[in-house]
Amino acid sequence: MPRPVVDKKNLILKAAIKVFARRGFSRARTAVIAREARVAEGTIYNYFKSKDDLILTIFEQTWRDMIRALRAVLQPIHDPIQKMTLVLTTVIDLFESDPQLAEVFLVELRQSGKCFSSQPMAVILEFLDLLEEILKEGIVQGVIRKDINTRIARGFLFGAVESILLGWLLRRTHPELFGKEKPYTLEEAKETLTKLFGTGFFVKPPNR
Repeated sequence: MPRPVVDKKNLILKAAIKVFARRGFSRARTAVIAREARVAEGTIYNYFKSKDDLILTIFEQTWRDMIRALRAVLQPIHDPIQKMTLVLTTVIDLFESDPQLAEVFLVELRQSGKCFSSQPMAVILEFLDLLEEILKEGIVQGVIRKDINTRIARGFLFGAVESILLGWLLRRTHPELFGKEKPYTLEEAKETLTKLFGTGFFVKPPNR
């Protein structure tokens, strides 16, 4: 009976997420990542040029997979409001389900100094383009106000989601920073974000 094929590249990526989240990018070592993935350290270099390449691949692959999945799910939906709500909540759900991935994206990638290189920026712009497409679709349908700059609006929405996730993550990892301030759940965050999106973007019916 043939042995099952092991996807070593994916094993290494998953191990790197765990090690980067636990130790921090600067203190993480490829030897530790290899041990977590149960592969030889040299195997890492069969797939990745360096530790920098590893964290950038995690970022790019995660976003591209999500964008691809979102486009497939959004295709049969005609309501732009439903589309936007789905996109924003999907991003929040992704990181809620994997706090270690959230740590790598929101903290470690920034500290690595790689977050503004061309590779992550390209995939972020791809996601921003998706948000802008939905906004423009809503304007054409008359459900989103037409007096907004969609390029600015897409950044506003992306920044809101990022801020929500970072606040949620820091309250989990560094609760002492917030004193007695009551933490919020991501369900509450999604509900608030949806309400604010509606208030600021939707066309208001007359006489209201």
